[in-house]
Amino acid sequence: MSDEDKLLQKCLDNLKVLPDIRATLHEKYNIPDKTNIDGILTIHSPVKSVDYPYTIQPYVTSSAAQLTVAYVKLLEEKIGHKPLLITQNLSESAIDKLIHEKIEFIDSVGNIYLNNSVVYIFTHGKHRRKNKPISYQSFQFTNKILELIYILLKKPDILRASLEELASLVDMAPESISETLKQLYKLGYLQRQREGKYFINKYNKLLERWEIGYAETLRPKLFIGAYTPALQKDFSDIKESIIELGLEENFLIGGELGAALATYYLMPTSATLHVNTNHSVIAAKLKLKPSPQGEIIFIQQFGKQNAGCYNQPEPIADPLLLHAELLLSDNDRLRETAERIYDKFILDRQQNV
Repeated sequence: MSDEDKLLQKCLDNLKVLPDIRATLHEKYNIPDKTNIDGILTIHSPVKSVDYPYTIQPYVTSSAAQLTVAYVKLLEEKIGHKPLLITQNLSESAIDKLIHEKIEFIDSVGNIYLNNSVVYIFTHGKHRRKNKPISYQSFQFTNKILELIYILLKKPDILRASLEELASLVDMAPESISETLKQLYKLGYLQRQREGKYFINKYNKLLERWEIGYAETLRPKLFIGAYTPALQKDFSDIKESIIELGLEENFLIGGELGAALATYYLMPTSATLHVNTNHSVIAAKLKLKPSPQGEIIFIQQFGKQNAGCYNQPEPIADPLLLHAELLLSDNDRLRETAERIYDKFILDRQQNV
């Protein structure tokens, strides 16, 4: 039994102890391919029953709760059904966020929120039990491993190459890469071919796991500071200067401004600048001043693969970075733009695994 199957079973066991409630699992039906729907759960009450497409997302931490909300809402838009979140034990802050956003869930320790025409259930205040947790926690997604996963998501066909070639793109020894690939295989993200090479088995799941790791650990490590225009200027006043300076100072444009350049869709009000040189020089040339709530974020680049390929002159960050940055905001406009980024640039990578 896989870790996801074990997690699902724990959640179902918690549901079954409730009086007059019965649950039945089904395979996916009438659900588009390449979504994160893992199956259909029918919940029966004494009166009626309701079908929930469910998605298993083990890593819903407090800091990643907003990302989870974005994932579930995007999923609902794709499939036309309200999904049910299956996850490991939730913190109080994560529970509050999910309920506020009307995201229904069952977790592994008995926290349950169901709100539909058939049944309303809200049980919470459950804490981690003393029994051994599911082995998801035994593999640490370090920053180096997150950088490796980023390369796999950006270049899925690199898995057909040698470990040495993969090592040339990420600062890891071939032996460490080999061990990481084995662990990702055990977790179900990769599948093994007959000749021993791997391919990405669950691209969207791996993408979600990378974005959670990016939000929780990698981005905070790379974060330099937030700035705002001095001299009482608005973001719109310096937008063109940012684009011009990006070519001159060799930094990448991400966030809202990067997404606007890539999609011609968004009216940006902020930007994330992925730099590999002295950010203070860039800030001085743009006449920026530090501000905790500033709309211009400086982030240090990692590795040498942060740039995207858009056949445009502007230096724009990779779609993976654009997508991850947009989903960090609780904003329908940015979530819709993130979906456009996914459909236009990332979906082809998923289809070519």
